Amino acid sequence: MSETLCVLGLDAADYRLATRWQCSNLLLETNAELESISYSLDVPATLEVWPSIATGTPPAEHGVVLDSVGWDNTSGLNVLVRMAQLLPDAASERLATAKERLDEGGFPYTDDPTVFDDGSVRNWPGVTPALDWERESEWFEQATEGRMATAEFMRRYFGSTGSCLGWLAGQALSDVPIAGVHAHILDHAGHMYARRPAELRTVYERIDALVGWLRSRVDRLVIVSDHGMQTTATEDPEPGVHSEHALVATTEPGPLPTDVLSVRPWLEDRIEADGEGTSDPTASVDAPREHLEDLGYL
Repeated sequence: MSETLCVLGLDAADYRLATRWQCSNLLLETNAELESISYSLDVPATLEVWPSIATGTPPAEHGVVLDSVGWDNTSGLNVLVRMAQLLPDAASERLATAKERLDEGGFPYTDDPTVFDDGSVRNWPGVTPALDWERESEWFEQATEGRMATAEFMRRYFGSTGSCLGWLAGQALSDVPIAGVHAHILDHAGHMYARRPAELRTVYERIDALVGWLRSRVDRLVIVSDHGMQTTATEDPEPGVHSEHALVATTEPGPLPTDVLSVRPWLEDRIEADGEGTSDPTASVDAPREHLEDLGYL
C-alpha cells in the first residue's frame, strides 16, 4: 500500500456537471462543491487560483496575478505589467521575484512555500513551469481558428492528459509523501463545448474513465478544481465563461475543505511522511562508471 497522497488538479471540473452526469470516479468516496476566489477578474482565473490552492494564500500574497483582459493565457509581459498595477508598493519585491521566475511559456510563478515542497509536483500553474498547459493552449488556439480538426485536438489532449495521470500513478510508487499534477482538459473542453452539452458530457465521461484507471492504481487520491464552467446544460447566463462551482473529492475520510484557500492545510493534515523506505538512487548504481560513460549516461 502506498501512503503517497496523490492530488489531481483538474482544471474547470464543475461540481454540478460531474454530479449531473454521474461521474463516479471524479466524485470518489466523498465530494462537495468548493468555494473559489476571484481577484483580477469577476470570475476565478486559472493562473491565480492554482497557486492559491498550493500556497493557501490569495493572489495578492503569493504574487501571481494576470492582466484584466479576460483571458488567463496572457503573455508573461502583460502579466507582469498588470501585477505592477494591481499590487501595492509593499509587494514590489515579490514582483521583482516573479520577473525572475518566468517559465518557458511566459507564465510567472511564486517562490512562496507550497504543500508540495516535500513531495513532487508537475504542470501546476503558478508553482512549476506549465509546459503541458502551454502546448495544449497552442492546440486550443489552432482548433478554435480552424487550423486543427477538433478530432485531432481531442486526440492529442487525451494523450497529454493520460501522460499527466500516468505520472501521478508513478509518483505513488516513489515514496514521496505528496504528489500533485494539473490537467487542463476540462477547461478547454468547457470553453469549446459550453453550448454543446452532449459533446461536453462525452469529454467528462472519458475523463471519468481515465480517472477510474488512476483510482485503481493509487491508494489515496484527492481531486480538486480551481473553478467550474458556465454552460447551457446548467442554464448559466454566460456559457463558456468560468463559474464559481469548483469541485473537491477524495478517498480520504473525514470532512472536506470548504474553499480553495483551505485546501493546503487540509492536505497537510493528511500527509503521512514517515521517511521509511527512501534511498538515494545516485548512491546505489551497480554498473561501473566507465561503462556508464561509454554509454553516454554520464
